[in-house]
Amino acid sequence: MTDDLSIRLTPRAAARLDRLPPTAWLRGILALLFLSWFVEAYDIGLTGAVLPSLTHQYALGTAMKVFVAISANIGIVIGILPAGRLADRFGRRRVLIAGTAAYAVLTFAVGLAPGIGWFIGLRMLDGMAMGAVFPLPYVFASEICPPSRRGRFTGWADSCLSIGYFLSPLVALLLIPDVANTTGWRIMFLIGGLPVVFAIVAWRYLPESPRWLESKGRFAEANAILVRFEERTERALGHPLPALGPDEVPRRGPTQRGFRALMTPPMRRRTLTLWATFGGTFFVFYSIQTFMPTVVNQMGFPLTSAFAFTAIIVGASIPGKFFEAWVVERWGRRPVIIGFTLAAAIAAIIFGFVRGAVPVLLLGCLMSFFGIGVDPAVKTYTAESYPTEYRAWGTATTEGFGRLISGVAGPALIPILLDNFGVGAVFALVGGVALIAVFIVVRFGHETVGMTLENSSTPELRPSSTKPQLAVA
Repeated sequence: MTDDLSIRLTPRAAARLDRLPPTAWLRGILALLFLSWFVEAYDIGLTGAVLPSLTHQYALGTAMKVFVAISANIGIVIGILPAGRLADRFGRRRVLIAGTAAYAVLTFAVGLAPGIGWFIGLRMLDGMAMGAVFPLPYVFASEICPPSRRGRFTGWADSCLSIGYFLSPLVALLLIPDVANTTGWRIMFLIGGLPVVFAIVAWRYLPESPRWLESKGRFAEANAILVRFEERTERALGHPLPALGPDEVPRRGPTQRGFRALMTPPMRRRTLTLWATFGGTFFVFYSIQTFMPTVVNQMGFPLTSAFAFTAIIVGASIPGKFFEAWVVERWGRRPVIIGFTLAAAIAAIIFGFVRGAVPVLLLGCLMSFFGIGVDPAVKTYTAESYPTEYRAWGTATTEGFGRLISGVAGPALIPILLDNFGVGAVFALVGGVALIAVFIVVRFGHETVGMTLENSSTPELRPSSTKPQLAVA
C-alpha cells in the first residue's frame, strides 16, 4: 500500500451498500430518517401560519413583519454551515439527533415568548438548531441507498416535508379562527416541542453511515453495521447476496478540506451551480410557505379562507413530489430540475395577476406542484455531487447560501414589494429568480443519474448509461 495520503483505497462500504436491494429493513431506516423531515416541516410552516395573528396582536409594521418572517431563516443560515462541518467530523447520526432535540425545546419556548422581541430572538435560535438538521436526512440517505433508488426514495420521503407544511396551516385553521385570537399561535408552537420524542427514538434505532465511518478510518464499526445490514437483507431475500468484486481499487481521493475544497477547480463550477440552483428553486417554496396566507388575505379573502387556500396549495406539492420520484430516475436530475422549475416560474408570474378563488387556487397549486415538487431532485443532486469526506459540509454550504437567498433576502423583500407594489410584483420576482436558476442549470448543470455515489461526486466523471453500476471510489 502506498504511503501517499492522496491515494485512497475503494471503501469497502461503497460496494457492499450498492449491491443491497431495497428490502424492508432499508425502508425502515429511511422512514426513520425522513420522519425527521416531517416533524421539522411543521416547525418551518409555523411562520406563515402565525404571521397574520402576530401582525394584529403586536401592530407590526412592514419592518417588523420582515424580522418575524426571516428570524428563523436567519438562524437556519447561521446554524447550517457549522452543522455540516460537525456532521463530517462527528457523524451524521449525532448531529441529526442533537439538532432535533434542540429545536424541539426551542420551538416549545417560542410558544411562551412574553413579547415580539422574545419571539424573534427565540425563533432565531430555533432556526439555528433546525439548520443542523436540514441537510442530514438526504445526505445520510444518499450514503446508504443503492444508485438506482436514491432519487426515488428522496422524492417519496420529501413528501413528508410537504405533509408537515400542509399540517401547519391546517392546525392554524383550527386554532386561529381570526386574527384577534392571541392564544392559538402559542399552542401551535407548544405542539412543535413534540419532535423531542423522535430524537429519543432515533438515538435508539438509527445507525451511523458506514461510508462516513470508513472515511474516518473506523473500519471495525463500519463492518459491524454492514454485516448487520447484509444479514437482514439475506434473511429478507431468502438467499445469499452476490459476491463482491476486488476489495481494493486505488484512485485519487480528495486532498483538501473546508471551503477551499469546494472552490478549487473543477469543483468550483459545480459548487457555484448548485448554490444558484438551490437558491432559485427554493425561492418558490419560501414565497408559498411564508407569505401565502398573507398574500391571499391581501387579495380580499378572509383569514380562514387564506389558511384553507394555503393548505390546499401546499398540499398540491405532495403529488408533485411523488411525480418527481417517478420521473427522476427515468429522466435524470438535470431535466427534472429544468422542467419543473420552468413550469413553476411561469405559474408564479401568472399567479401575481389573477383574481378569484378558482384562478388563485389553480395557479397556486401548479406553482406548488412543480416549484416545491422539484425540491427532492435538487437535494439528491446536491448530495450526489460531493465526496463523502466533505459531503455534509458541501450540502450544508449549498443549503446555507440557497436559504440565504431564498429564505432571508427573499422574505425581506417580499413584504416591501407587497405593501408598495402589490401581489403582481412579488410573484414577478419569484418567477424571475426561478428562471435564472433554470438558465444556470441549462448552461452549467451536470448529470448524476445512474452513477455510484463515489463516481457522481467526481467532477471529471460522467455516466455512460442510466443503469447503476459498481465503480471505483
